[in-house]
Amino acid sequence: MAVIIVAGAWVLQLGVISRLFVTGVQCSLPLTLIIVWGVTFGSPIIAPSKDELRLSTVNAVVLRQALSGSISGALLGAAFAALYSSVLPAYPVAYPLVGWIAGYFCLRNFNKALILCIPLVLILTFLAEAITAVELLALGRPNVFESFVDMAMTEAVLNSLIAPFVFLPMRGWYEFARYMNMMESR
Repeated sequence: MAVIIVAGAWVLQLGVISRLFVTGVQCSLPLTLIIVWGVTFGSPIIAPSKDELRLSTVNAVVLRQALSGSISGALLGAAFAALYSSVLPAYPVAYPLVGWIAGYFCLRNFNKALILCIPLVLILTFLAEAITAVELLALGRPNVFESFVDMAMTEAVLNSLIAPFVFLPMRGWYEFARYMNMMESR
């Protein structure tokens, strides 16, 4: 199912969204999808209790925190990054990283998740574009940071505006799958 979503988002980005510009910048449906995927499916690790935290060593707590990102968000980000490596001169490290980080902000159990999804997409899009800009600068691309703030902020705002339209169906899909699993286990 994820492969179909990746292919559909890639075709929609190339066929439709690539023709829509706002002040010379277009929104990135794949990046929004990566962030919303991580936010929706989140971390599979259950939060530790207070007693578990008190009895754990610092190394165990740090390792647990590092592993509590969204593995599926990182894999989806890697799939889109592999597609974008034909467009960019390097493999975009930001997509799997942002997919992983989005898992820390799992919103599947919040009532006001739609409201929280918008600023998360805004911040994580800006972070992804900053990582990509640093990567391009390290590869020797000149004039990366001159237009970075204008372009990244505009893209982040556009991505956060389309985030509810991606989040609502994805959360509905998650709740439907959870309901079906609950019905099968009866």
